[in-house]
Amino acid sequence: MSNTTLTTFLDSLGRTIIAEERADLSTATHLAVNNPVIVHIVPVGNSGQMTVQLLPVFFREFLADKTEDTTWKYNRETITEAETIVFDFKLSAQYQQMFSKSNLIIPAEAGEITPPSPDVVKLFDE
Repeated sequence: MSNTTLTTFLDSLGRTIIAEERADLSTATHLAVNNPVIVHIVPVGNSGQMTVQLLPVFFREFLADKTEDTTWKYNRETITEAETIVFDFKLSAQYQQMFSKSNLIIPAEAGEITPPSPDVVKLFDE
């Protein structure tokens, strides 16, 4: 995913979406993208400052193969596509890091680690 060109658009709910465009799958009626994220802006207390969070549209933790990209097709009639936007390097780096296969934490195979059994609490006397 190095040097990925990102595309930006507003979805049908008005949320800003950043994703890697799949030109090979896009058509005149659908924009195909890999790994879309929602740009979520949150105020920081009463300071007047804002924080920017990138929230995946679909979390990798739900996938059987957590290294796979997810591809989505957005109907071009219901989105507003932006012209090419050159992002601040910090935002691009954050996106790249989210989907970098080298940064994934893959859970141990089933059976390798046995979680401790929880203490049983009896609610009623038998």
